[in-house]
Amino acid sequence: MNWVRFIVSTSVEASESIANYFFEIDAIGVELKESTSKTTSIIAYFPLDERVNTRVENLRKFISLLPSWGIDSQSTKIDLENVESEDWEQAWKSSYSPQRIGDQLYIVPSWHDVSGNQNDIVIKIDPGMAFGTGYHPTTRLSLRLIEKTIKPNSIVADIGTGSGILSIASIKLGASRVDAIEIDPSAIPVAEENFSINNVSSQVHLYERDGLGIIDGVYDLIVGNMLTKSILPLIPQCISRCNPDGSLIFSGILSTELDLIQKTLYENGFECKQILEEMEGGVVWLGILAGFLS
Repeated sequence: MNWVRFIVSTSVEASESIANYFFEIDAIGVELKESTSKTTSIIAYFPLDERVNTRVENLRKFISLLPSWGIDSQSTKIDLENVESEDWEQAWKSSYSPQRIGDQLYIVPSWHDVSGNQNDIVIKIDPGMAFGTGYHPTTRLSLRLIEKTIKPNSIVADIGTGSGILSIASIKLGASRVDAIEIDPSAIPVAEENFSINNVSSQVHLYERDGLGIIDGVYDLIVGNMLTKSILPLIPQCISRCNPDGSLIFSGILSTELDLIQKTLYENGFECKQILEEMEGGVVWLGILAGFLS
């Protein structure tokens, strides 16, 4: 399969909304590169197929709406580049190298023969086409919060597991069981393979579902690395599914969405305990640790 690379040059202000839009329409990888102090490039990949023109048209329509929301998009420019399948695979793999996250976690792509140091908790990951690889700020924020929060023998729910990296980290950091929930059928085999590579398949139970509604269980930790529009309806579900002394970890939140998240948490009996942030390409992403109101 060949691919098309979308390159959108725009204002830093508009870059948050456009990156969010690409995530929502299932781009295969979204990267932000700060060009100047005032402009950012958003790079996203899609299959090269008959939908390319429709994607461009819909993107232009979306960008045209931004001024009505008070977001400057006048200088936005869209470029397309074709990428051969072989070139894409090599470029894709070369963009993933081993990296350390937090105090102990060492994320290693499955094609790298790296074992880490004696005290490292090594996670072998094959990103495939699933969201969540450790190479996006939202995943790193989630991992850092999990490392600091998880307790021995915890029961964890990982909503929107994607590649499975947060489930794997939870088990390797001491959880006894994870219910990994994923609505995207294309992510299921990627997660299953990653669970197998990391020898956690017996402790992770994978469900093709949406949210917590159909799965029975009360959890010590509920994790959701997803966009705010998916987090908001999940928060009320957590009331009866989180232990009284349990925790919630949410990432995939833009800094501009913090007030809305905090308001929704409070209305449902929760409060923020800790907020981490990471900037990429001029976009500030947040990771939130929450618990029941004191």
